[in-house]
Amino acid sequence: MRRRAGSARKMMAFSRIVNCHTEEDYEKVFKKAGEALVLVEFVAGWSTSSKSMQPYMNTLAKSPEYKKIHFVRVDMEALPAVAQRCNVKALPTYQLYRNGEKMEEMSGAMPAKLVAMLKTHHVKEKKGGPGKLIGLVGAIVMSIFGLLKLKDSIEEWEAEAEERAAILEAQAEAREQSRNAASRRRK
Repeated sequence: MRRRAGSARKMMAFSRIVNCHTEEDYEKVFKKAGEALVLVEFVAGWSTSSKSMQPYMNTLAKSPEYKKIHFVRVDMEALPAVAQRCNVKALPTYQLYRNGEKMEEMSGAMPAKLVAMLKTHHVKEKKGGPGKLIGLVGAIVMSIFGLLKLKDSIEEWEAEAEERAAILEAQAEAREQSRNAASRRRK
């Protein structure tokens, strides 16, 4: 049996945005997140601003920079109690939480402001510990060795230059002596 062109199944793109359909779903996200940041987006099907922000949210959720943030979408029409409890007054509204505590909120379809809010609160974990310290010490030691080698090279060049100058001076002196000897012979 042959497939007709265009009848191949289309795979749904993987999304890191959790769509909450019940209050239990909403609570589970916060329990699962623990100390990680949670960005909650309150939307409604009829809101054109909410629809216009959807591609931006999908892009942010897929971005490796924000992989430690939990993204949640709450439809106000499906969960009005959650929207009321979170004091949502406009659409779309974005609330940022850590440990279940609201850190910041913004309303409106402003992608740049949303990114600024995320960057303000999203501090990348720095890989530290002994490995980073050893790497730093190694870099310092290698820099010192490089400087010492450069110093030795400069000293070597200076010694060669002094030697060349001495040779040139000796040659000039020898020429001067041969001229003096030749002029004495003529006299």
